[in-house]
Amino acid sequence: MSDEQNSAPVAGLAEVANPAPKKAPARSPRKKKAPATPAEVIVDATVAEPVVDAAEAKPKVRRAPRKPKAKPVEALPDEVTADLFAEPEAATVHAPEVAPDAASAPLAEPELPAAEAAPELAPEPVVALAIDDQPSPAPDSVDDAEDAAAQPDAAEGEGPTGPRRKRKRRRGKGGADRETARGEQIEMPGLADAATALPAPVPTTELPAGPDGQPEPALAAEAAADSVIEADTDVQPEVAATPPEPLPPLTVVSLGLELPPVLSAAALEALRGARVILGTADALDRLAGLGLEAPQQLCAADSAHMDVRVAGHAGSVLVVVGDGAGDGPAPELLADLGPAYVRVLPGVGRVQAACAALGLSAEVVSVVDLRRAPLAALRGRLRAHALFALPLADAAAPVAVARLVLDSGFAGARLWVCEWTGTGLQARAWLASELVELREAFDTHAVLILATGPSSGVFAELPGLPDAAFGDEAATALPLAARALAMAWLQPAAWESGWAISDGEASLALEWARAVPTARVRAVGVEPTLLGVSMARAGVGDNLSAIPAASPLRCREWPMPEAVFIRGAAGLPEWLSAAWERLAPGGRLVATAEDDQARADLLAFAGRVPAEAWHELSLSRGETVAGRLRFAPSAPVRLALWRKPALS
Repeated sequence: MSDEQNSAPVAGLAEVANPAPKKAPARSPRKKKAPATPAEVIVDATVAEPVVDAAEAKPKVRRAPRKPKAKPVEALPDEVTADLFAEPEAATVHAPEVAPDAASAPLAEPELPAAEAAPELAPEPVVALAIDDQPSPAPDSVDDAEDAAAQPDAAEGEGPTGPRRKRKRRRGKGGADRETARGEQIEMPGLADAATALPAPVPTTELPAGPDGQPEPALAAEAAADSVIEADTDVQPEVAATPPEPLPPLTVVSLGLELPPVLSAAALEALRGARVILGTADALDRLAGLGLEAPQQLCAADSAHMDVRVAGHAGSVLVVVGDGAGDGPAPELLADLGPAYVRVLPGVGRVQAACAALGLSAEVVSVVDLRRAPLAALRGRLRAHALFALPLADAAAPVAVARLVLDSGFAGARLWVCEWTGTGLQARAWLASELVELREAFDTHAVLILATGPSSGVFAELPGLPDAAFGDEAATALPLAARALAMAWLQPAAWESGWAISDGEASLALEWARAVPTARVRAVGVEPTLLGVSMARAGVGDNLSAIPAASPLRCREWPMPEAVFIRGAAGLPEWLSAAWERLAPGGRLVATAEDDQARADLLAFAGRVPAEAWHELSLSRGETVAGRLRFAPSAPVRLALWRKPALS
């Protein structure tokens, strides 16, 4: 047989086999390239890829394997390439071209869901589908070429008749502006950002190989994702600098009266951690045996709050002999700095020790601190059959107290003088008449216990001062019945302040100050010298002050009152308006009128501000003339009450 006859059948077979799809040639194993030398990577047997300089190439992050896509049987309609990270108008449209023998191609396997192909780090992978006969663009770098060469062909496990899968390409930085490669492309946002921040380490675990000797795509993707997560967790967060701890507030430590002082654990801790320790010479001497390292500063007993302000209250400790609240400046510091910046550690004070030595309960003893108040404060507090504890600051104070008690009509009063010596507490008792004649020197830190006993009736026990308490002003004083009713309507409390506005007399102001010795009362329209004499006769302390003359406009400078009394006279309408404007919410206003003009002024003001209560008293004074009883009627007194609404 000739050569032409032998070659003819071979040619025929070649023409018959020509329509069959070509199978991609086997790839050679991946070769590692030197990072600094250019390399030539072959992506496809039919397309030659250009040589990329590794020095100019940017490092690329390995992507997860792309899902295999089957070749369609019939001509596909125009497909739209979608990219969630590109602008909507940047999507590209490709018109597929179907080969003439596409009908004879075997059917492809159904496409897997995107959730099975994408790793867990990519919650919404972007699939770009494009069919194009144009050659694939050149890889962006050597890493892209290596990734393309290292990817296993997903169609190799389908049999010898399976079509060649289009090689999947990753979109570069150009986004939608760059042509998509053949096949489909899966974008994994978030994985690239995490990998660019920290390079993923090469996993050391060996992965099981597939049929072609390469690792399985799904296992390789999971290993790459785990590497990125491990590299990300190795980064240690920056530790913020902790701010310094704030200094503790000012601590007032009570040392008590014992020598050496017996201190609690809280007191010892405050002393050892103090920034500076302040106190009198006696107080600092009691700390000598404690071995404290904090600096100590001397301060006077009457100016301790000023020395604390100069030294700084934060982190400071003030030591006080006895009780810090009763014998020290703790009340002044609490009022000046506030409870948030002052801590008081209590102890046994002089008053508690004196009462305990005499068997007296602190609940039945009224404390009048003569170290902070004048002797006149005791005069306003004197009552019959009462007990008082008087801390002293003067050696002559016991004699002065005894004289005041006798002048106030308490001839049977008894006094105990409690002093602290080297052997302990010493208490001695005298009658007030005996103590006045005594010329003995007493301790300046002594405590005086006073029992008043019965009264001779000079000072009234309840509101209702007699005419003798007013002296020459008794004829012009407000009648007793009107004063009692006005006090019942005012209901002044111990902590409240008030005004008693009257022209030339202060009868109701004296009643008010005597009935509530802790209230602060202003007697408006009274001369201070005349008021001082009346205060001594009525037994009023230092809680009453006089303002000789004032206009309604000036009352804006005074503290806001809780109660106001106005006796009708000239200028009553102006005083009513000014007092009502300045009255505190929930305050009471009581006014009286004793003539027709004042009654008309009350009615006019009540037309604007309705009154809560009205009373008119018709009084007659009984007199005996020539042995006959006569009642001389006086002008009726009209009273009105206003109560300001309280804040809700």
